[in-house]
Amino acid sequence: MLECANCGHPHNHSYCPTCGQGRVAPGVRLGEVLGDFLSGLYNVDAPILYTLRSFFAGPGKLTHSYLAGKRKAYTPPVRLFLLGVGFYYLMRWVLQWDPVDAAVLDAGLSAVPDTPAMQVNHWMSRNVNLLLPILMTMLASFDRLLFPRTTLNWTERLVHYLFAVGTYLIAATLLIPLYQFWPGLQLLGMLTIFGILIAAAIALHRITVWNVVKAVVMVPVTFMLYVVLCTVLVALLLDVPLDQLMQRPPR
Repeated sequence: MLECANCGHPHNHSYCPTCGQGRVAPGVRLGEVLGDFLSGLYNVDAPILYTLRSFFAGPGKLTHSYLAGKRKAYTPPVRLFLLGVGFYYLMRWVLQWDPVDAAVLDAGLSAVPDTPAMQVNHWMSRNVNLLLPILMTMLASFDRLLFPRTTLNWTERLVHYLFAVGTYLIAATLLIPLYQFWPGLQLLGMLTIFGILIAAAIALHRITVWNVVKAVVMVPVTFMLYVVLCTVLVALLLDVPLDQLMQRPPR
């Protein structure tokens, strides 16, 4: 008899008689991630609070446990990401809050200018669900490049950053109501995002000084490259000349 990867109960069946999880092979394949994406559009039945608690207790441990076969205990990573995106847009709609407008007004401008750069920024803000997969792809790719000794394939690293981005979406969104009273707290939101991503990058690998340094550098550099890449792509999509992106709005 083989032990269930989720609860450890030994059995010879296709599904565990104790917890109900089907037998799964170690590791994660790209087809499984895509299948989870489709099912995650319609089903929300996993313990999300337990998943979030497990992430904050140890993001690396959560990912390794999930990859080892413990699936039923956690919200699948793609589903967590989709829940985070949905929660973010719901909060924006309820509070009628736009991060670009809020940042511009907090910088001292009396009104939000209608410039080509603002058009690009607004499109990116309103379609962040389409752009974040680029960030996760870049994080998984740079992680694979900088940490080649870690025995995880690219898809398994992508799973890790799906957990991380889904978690930071939920955590950062919980701060949005505070921005209504203290607009300067948007900086705290950015620190939350970077803190969660850096902690996730560190926890996935063996803890050494050099690995910590690489993780601390990798996350902000990847994020800046992601912003630049998305800005250029959206400008091309909206037919905005790239030189107009550098024009400063009048005060």
